[in-house]
Amino acid sequence: MRSARDVQCGLQPVVELRKEAASYAYSVRAPRSKGVIPPSSYSNGGFSTLADCLLDVARALGGDFKRIYVRLDGYCVGERDIAELRHGPQEVAAALRAACDAIASAAEAGAAASEANDP
Repeated sequence: MRSARDVQCGLQPVVELRKEAASYAYSVRAPRSKGVIPPSSYSNGGFSTLADCLLDVARALGGDFKRIYVRLDGYCVGERDIAELRHGPQEVAAALRAACDAIASAAEAGAAASEANDP
């Protein structure tokens, strides 16, 4: 039988990052099977930069998890190793922002194309 710690280490949490007025915040969700979206199990905010927010994510989760799924401003922007957040938060923040902006632009372009094709 696996210990509770072994089971926890097998999970990969979802970290939802978001801009709130002049600061950044995040919440953590533990994914469940069959598409169930659980409520947030942890959240924190008030960070002046996305990099500061990522560094706090690393501090909060780094002892228990190796990787996380990342969502930024409602868009899924991939997976990251906790070590990346700890050792290069500015670089990770820039990469996540670029990915988010690209996804948002593609979504906007797709929506505009759909509207143009509607009678």
